[in-house]
Amino acid sequence: MVKYYSLLSLVLVSVAAADRKAIINLRQLQGATRPPKTPPPTAAATRPPKTPPPTPAATRPPKTPAPTETIPETPSPTIAGQQNIAQIVCSNNDFFTLCSYLEITGLYGKLNSSGTSTLFAPNNDAFEKLANVVDLTDDEIMGLLMYHVAPNILTYNNLMMISPGVVETMVPALPIAVSTGADGDVLLNGNVKITTPDIEASNGIIQVIDQVIIPPIDPPTPA
Repeated sequence: MVKYYSLLSLVLVSVAAADRKAIINLRQLQGATRPPKTPPPTAAATRPPKTPPPTPAATRPPKTPAPTETIPETPSPTIAGQQNIAQIVCSNNDFFTLCSYLEITGLYGKLNSSGTSTLFAPNNDAFEKLANVVDLTDDEIMGLLMYHVAPNILTYNNLMMISPGVVETMVPALPIAVSTGADGDVLLNGNVKITTPDIEASNGIIQVIDQVIIPPIDPPTPA
């Protein structure tokens, strides 16, 4: 019996030793074939990268451009030559009566348009000398004013060169006689003097006269 137990013990010890060796071998085999465990990702690996703060250039306000120097425009001087005949007449109180008649008869539009004309312009005193002008009809006043308009530009020197002669007017076949007085001044129809010559306008010229020009009973024949 003692031998039996001793033999059994030896067998058990041998079996146990063999099992232990097999277990060790199995573990080594598993360690060799099993992929290594991946360590859990660290917090640094899983945390998204921090967004960098905006640079100063992104928050800096845009530069304000330096103000450009503004040079004020100098208005060009207004001279009589930049106004037309009607504008000059009706902007001068000395021609209040003439302006009123131009507007009543519609001749204002003629002298307010482009073209070339000469207006022999009676001032207020000249109309006061013509006492019966208030008895004239509008058509008669229109004819009288048309007689004071030449269809071209006539300077004072032009009139001197024409004398003795005639100048055409807006009234057909009814010209104005031009002559020279004893003092060398230009006379219209023998007695009307030019007091302020050559007022230039954009559409002609104005000759200021001291009387209303009355058509002669027998008008002169154009040369």
